[in-house]
Amino acid sequence: MYLGIDFGTSGCRAIVIDQQHQTLASASHPLPAPNTRNNQITQNAEVWLVGLRYLLQQLGSQFDLRQIQRIAVDGTSASVLITNEEGQPLSPALMYNDASSSAEVSLIEHHSPAAEHLCMTATSSLAKAIQLKRNIKEYAIKILHQADFLSNYLIGDWGISDYHNSLKLGYDLEQNCWPQWVSSLFPEDTLPEVVAPGSVIGTIQPERAAELGLNPNCEVCAGSTDANAAFIATGCAQPGDAVTSLGSTIVLKILDEHPVQQLQTGVYSHRLGNYWLCSGGSNAGAGILRHYFNDQELQRLSAQIDVNKSTGLNYYPLISKGERFPVNDPNKEPMLKPRPDSDVDFLHGLLEGLSRIEKAGYEKLASLGTRKPTRILTMGGGAVNPQWQAIRSRMLGIPVLAASQTQAAYGSA
Repeated sequence: MYLGIDFGTSGCRAIVIDQQHQTLASASHPLPAPNTRNNQITQNAEVWLVGLRYLLQQLGSQFDLRQIQRIAVDGTSASVLITNEEGQPLSPALMYNDASSSAEVSLIEHHSPAAEHLCMTATSSLAKAIQLKRNIKEYAIKILHQADFLSNYLIGDWGISDYHNSLKLGYDLEQNCWPQWVSSLFPEDTLPEVVAPGSVIGTIQPERAAELGLNPNCEVCAGSTDANAAFIATGCAQPGDAVTSLGSTIVLKILDEHPVQQLQTGVYSHRLGNYWLCSGGSNAGAGILRHYFNDQELQRLSAQIDVNKSTGLNYYPLISKGERFPVNDPNKEPMLKPRPDSDVDFLHGLLEGLSRIEKAGYEKLASLGTRKPTRILTMGGGAVNPQWQAIRSRMLGIPVLAASQTQAAYGSA
């Protein structure tokens, strides 16, 4: 058996699979909301350990945990804390959506030889780590992400990360090393040792195995970010495989042989095995649908849409001003007029507008060097709307399917 554990924004989840990738058991546990104070969004690592123990208790009531052979943990991207060399937190974690490190960006800009870098944002792991270090007097420290902290806790060896989580800490994925300019900001042994996601990083510490009811020979693997683990869950594995996430915003990911990057439009790439996972995200998404309709109305009105016809409406369905991808225009205004008398036609026009953005997004990625999608799997709330799926398939001219698996915990497993 193989256990995947996902720490997301509001809770944690565990899924156990077998060699044939069949789900054998699952568990979930809510997490308290992060603390919002002094312009910071923080969470104590003890909250994660409590969640981890609850998940294993739930699973232990379903079967013998000693059957689990390997464990991998994913976490929210760029959620960072600092510990001492024994793994004791010296700070709360600055969470993925914390943007309090804007002052640190200028220091990154000063050190980086590149005019643009993924770390040059207040939400990057690197900016957060610099801010956290300012308030810590100890010299012997470790910078860890959420997934790192939990996997390192299981093996009792601190300072190991994966190259998905470490990307926004400044790790060079093409050279597979910490660039000299990042090492100039932190001593080399402060930065984590970086391995490939899924690599075995150690065997569970005997005390942890006894406490949690796990096999003392159980191996722990390097994890990933929650978004990348969710992509892996879909089963996409060939260049040209793409995943569209239709949540409150639209996020596109496509697997390719080469990385692409255009930071002004938010496009960047993660290494995934021998390939690259290239992505970009629009500010538009299914959030606009909830702005006008409730779930029952969406289902009822969608059923009345003739998916083979076009409305002729040319909407750009933003909730508020500003777009980043597929075009970078902070002043872009929502385009939601004219509104027809029929709610069916209005919803149809919104779905067409969102599909048009998705199409332009994949065209944008292709213009930067990715191949065009050969198939698109869908996750998120919009994946369950068959009329939207049919509209997307017609407008994109590509097979569009709902992904059978989308849970990040399944992807980690």
